[in-house]
Amino acid sequence: MKYAMTMLCSLDLEFKGEKMKFLVVDDSKLSRTKLVNMILSLGYEVLGEAVDGLDAVDKFELLSPSYITMDLEMPKLNGIGAAEKILTLNPNVNILLITSIVDKKETLQATHIGIKSILQKPITQAMLSSALEDIERKRS
Repeated sequence: MKYAMTMLCSLDLEFKGEKMKFLVVDDSKLSRTKLVNMILSLGYEVLGEAVDGLDAVDKFELLSPSYITMDLEMPKLNGIGAAEKILTLNPNVNILLITSIVDKKETLQATHIGIKSILQKPITQAMLSSALEDIERKRS
């Protein structure tokens, strides 16, 4: 039954009639793998992975995903800096910021630049699904 509910949710959450396409950004291979598996199990597509903020900007330009899961703390360029650059390129991309520590200042900054959701680690599939539902509900 739980599987059927998850599949129904994934069918309802299509992006403008197309399957949601993700870029997963995290400097931890383990975290990326977990997120990729969650996204795939929800019925969505993962276009690629990035290991830091600079890599995220490059992969975004190359792959044009509709959604990005973005770790906050990364080398070279943090998640907020990368999100800011990406949102300058395309303000319609949906970015979910993922962090182990939710700081009020960073939350305000993230919201101000256009990040759609902030999730606190450890992420569960239910948390991710709920965040995606909220984003789609707000877009409608």
